[in-house]
Amino acid sequence: MAAVSQKTEAVARAAVYFTPAESSLLAERARSWFEDRATQEITGSPRHYGFHATLKAPFRLAEGEAIERLLNAVERFAAARRWVEGPLLRVGALGEFLALVPFAPDPRLDALAADCVQAFEPFRAPLSAAELARRRAAGLSPQQDRYLQEWGYPYVMEEFRFHMTLTERLATLERAHWKAVLEAHFAPLADQPLVLDGLSVFVQDSLDSPFRHLARYPFEAR
Repeated sequence: MAAVSQKTEAVARAAVYFTPAESSLLAERARSWFEDRATQEITGSPRHYGFHATLKAPFRLAEGEAIERLLNAVERFAAARRWVEGPLLRVGALGEFLALVPFAPDPRLDALAADCVQAFEPFRAPLSAAELARRRAAGLSPQQDRYLQEWGYPYVMEEFRFHMTLTERLATLERAHWKAVLEAHFAPLADQPLVLDGLSVFVQDSLDSPFRHLARYPFEAR
């Protein structure tokens, strides 16, 4: 999808994510999970942000920047990358959340995330005092706090962990129950490596509205 170049679109925040191709089994399994009425109470936050893996966390655009310029930059970035056939995914706990995570660390995923953090940094507005305080309230290590100030997000570079969130925070017993449910739901993916074949730009129209998928830019085929 080519970047829009006509009228500037005003957005509250933007983010650069990996999302699977709509026709993929991963996307189909994720859609059925989030659309299942039985899961609505435990999937509110993931549905708000959209099913994704964060590469450049949500940010306000810097003064003088426009979403169209970010779209063009992401398109150029994606055109210079090749598909990555990554690791297998499993359902795992990420703190109190459940998410799809790699079976083992993959330096290619880490490198892609680090490249995105740096490449799209010029588009990010500095964090406000309120945004800094909100992030710090979760409790950060000294390194994470440095990254928060430098890159606007604490979980980058060696603090980055590739994941695709599936639930809200869950109590221990709830996590055990829903982990078993999710393992069954995503079992068809057990022998299918993750394919990173593009980048997606999501935007938030207001700070209260859910994120929406604006554009997806494919990597060069293998």
